[in-house]
Formats: sequence, C-alpha cells, structure tokens
Amino acid sequence: MSQKIRLAERVVYASRATKIAKASRLGIMVSAILTFLIFAISYYGEVVGNFTFTVDRMAQRSGITMYESIIDKEYTSRLIATKVDNAAGMTIYCGTQYTEFPIGADVCLPSDDTLSSVDGPNNGESYLVYTFYVENGGDLPVDMSAAINIVSTSRGAEEALRVRVIIDGIGTTYAKRQSARGEAPGELEPLTEAFYSLNEVMYEEITYFEPGDQIKVTIILWYEGEDADHTINLIGGGVKLDMQFSVINVYGQDEI
Repeated sequence: MSQKIRLAERVVYASRATKIAKASRLGIMVSAILTFLIFAISYYGEVVGNFTFTVDRMAQRSGITMYESIIDKEYTSRLIATKVDNAAGMTIYCGTQYTEFPIGADVCLPSDDTLSSVDGPNNGESYLVYTFYVENGGDLPVDMSAAINIVSTSRGAEEALRVRVIIDGIGTTYAKRQSARGEAPGELEPLTEAFYSLNEVMYEEITYFEPGDQIKVTIILWYEGEDADHTINLIGGGVKLDMQFSVINVYGQDEI
C-alpha cells in the first residue's frame, strides 16, 4: 500500500472521527435542551396551576365585579387562589360512619364557619380555601350563572377531588361518581353532589341579582382521603380549575 493511500485513509478516518465527535456533541446539546424544556414544562404546569376566578366580558359590561376583601374593596374581573402543593388526603367525614377519624383529628377539615371566616386565601397544609365577593355594580338587575370548569387533569386526580362551594353560608360538596374502585360504582360519593358534567364541577344560576347586591363565595378544595381513588397513583398528578361568572339575562334592557 502506497504512502499516499495510507495518508488518504488516515484523512478519511480523521474526518469520520470528527463527524462522530460533532454528532456526539450535538446529541448531548439536543438532549440537554430537551431535558431543560421538559423541566420547564413541568415547572410551568406545577407553578401556574392555580384556581382562577373570572367575570366574563358580558358580565363585566353589565357591571358584575369581584373583590377579595369586604373591608378594602379592590374591584377586579379576575382573582387567583394560590395552589397547595401537598396532596395528602383530608376528609370531611370525621365523626360519621364513613371514617374512623373523630372530629378534631389532624386529617379532618375545619368547619365551614372557620374556613370562610377569612377573606381571600385561608389554605391549610393539604387543602385550598379561598373566599371572595361578587357584586352587581351596574344599573340593572341580572340573572347570572356560576360555573366551575376542569381546565386540565392528570393521573386521574379528579377522581379523588372534592370541591365544596359555599355561597352566602349554604355549602355543597361536589365529587365525581364512584369509580370501579368504589363500593357502589356509578353511585354518588357519600354526602356529595355529582359533577355537573364531564368537564364541569358545578353550574348554578343566581336569579334577579339586583344593583348593589353581593354574594359571598368560599371555595374549598381537597383530595378526599376516604375516597377509594385516593391512591399512590395520584403522586405527580393534579387538577386545574377555573370558576366563571356570566350574565345570562338583563332585566329592563333587551341588549347590552
């Protein structure tokens, strides 16, 4: 083999080695970028996953507004409740036949009066509580709807979710019907109302909401520890919700 041929082979080999090295470095860079993006997406999903409350555009035009504090009214069309990172199970069943825990145990949710006694956020370690007010600041009475929507969910977290809605002191707890893991699949969870639809937790209409009227709303969110679906599978999962107030009828005016 001539010296020229051997030299050419070395050049080819060196060229291939250089390409492999470049490809390897490119692969590492791509992998690092993808890892960063995956982390960023996960971080975004965790941090931004708050409970949002909004007044839609038509309601705004009708004068419907919200505020967090009854003392210092700062009118707005959007409020955000800070999320809770700990998904440990709590229960509303303390002192009933549905749990062995007595009233006052660490896993028991406090009473409605206690939870709704603080305006704005009043979270516990493993439950979300948020109290705010909705007011008709317009000139005409309206019929208004309130709906809680499931924006997104992962790892079946909605199966064990409980949403308690207290409006002017009257509370209702919403939950999905029992899954195949429950004692009575398809039936209501004890002491709850069923989710309104596949993607809606609740829907309620407030009729003849007059100018100057206000309602006090408290939302309580937790994972029910006595639910058969509160399992290790929930780790890494979560639910994002929003609550929207809309005007469905205005009295004394045909069109807004």
